[in-house]
Amino acid sequence: MHIVNLEDKISRLDLINDIPLLKTKVKKIKNVKIEKIEIDIKTSKKINKKCGDYISILFNDITDSQNFDNVLKVLTIELKCLLRKKGLTNKSCLVVGLGNDYSTPDSLGPQTIKGIIATRHLYELKCADKNYSCVSKIAPGVFSSTGIETFDIIDGIVKKINPDFLIVIDALSSTSIDKINKVIQITDSAIEPGSGVGNLRKEISKEKLNKDVIIIGVPTVVNLHTIVRNFLDGYNVDELLLKKGNNFMVTPKEIDYEIEKLSLLISKAINRSLHKMTI
Repeated sequence: MHIVNLEDKISRLDLINDIPLLKTKVKKIKNVKIEKIEIDIKTSKKINKKCGDYISILFNDITDSQNFDNVLKVLTIELKCLLRKKGLTNKSCLVVGLGNDYSTPDSLGPQTIKGIIATRHLYELKCADKNYSCVSKIAPGVFSSTGIETFDIIDGIVKKINPDFLIVIDALSSTSIDKINKVIQITDSAIEPGSGVGNLRKEISKEKLNKDVIIIGVPTVVNLHTIVRNFLDGYNVDELLLKKGNNFMVTPKEIDYEIEKLSLLISKAINRSLHKMTI
């Protein structure tokens, strides 16, 4: 018999709404669903997730222009609300795009960074427009390409330029095919790059960086192990799963186009949240 360590399994779940039985506040704006979960100390210990606010925005295909506009409005509203709640409105920000630009499902972060309006250089030159906050951006790459831990790159930049807070964008994994590219999760807790695909790196969080961190993630892959279990439930597939299932991730064939749309949407929402103008 193959015994599953449930605590370990939960700790590797990227999406908070993949974890069952959590108390959730739900509301709907047009066809966009918003789920809010607050993880306190007691729940944090139980599910091995960091304390904080978790906001999940669930939507239909954003390659449809109307859905795109609806999700953009909701994401912008939720980001602005979180910034106000944490006292970060009009503060200086470093936007970080995690991931590998050469691997499409993992390129959400670097692709989003391309659309972020950076203004820190204008502040350095003392010619910044008052409608723009002080924003810098970086796509630090991945450990296998740079030979440097992602956290160490970010930590060095934070110590050098001293932003008030960070916004970190990353691709996530999910246990549900239906959620792939159809959920945006925002949290003020922490992120462990690569945790959902078994490639755990150093944690990026307020505790580690001494700066507020807001994480924006989208599930772009699902583990083959999960898919096989869902579709072959009741069959003896444990041997196959143990040998192969955890080594493969599945993503939609339209992933390149969907990443393009998602990165555009997230960059627009961040720009509208950080700067005092409609972009």
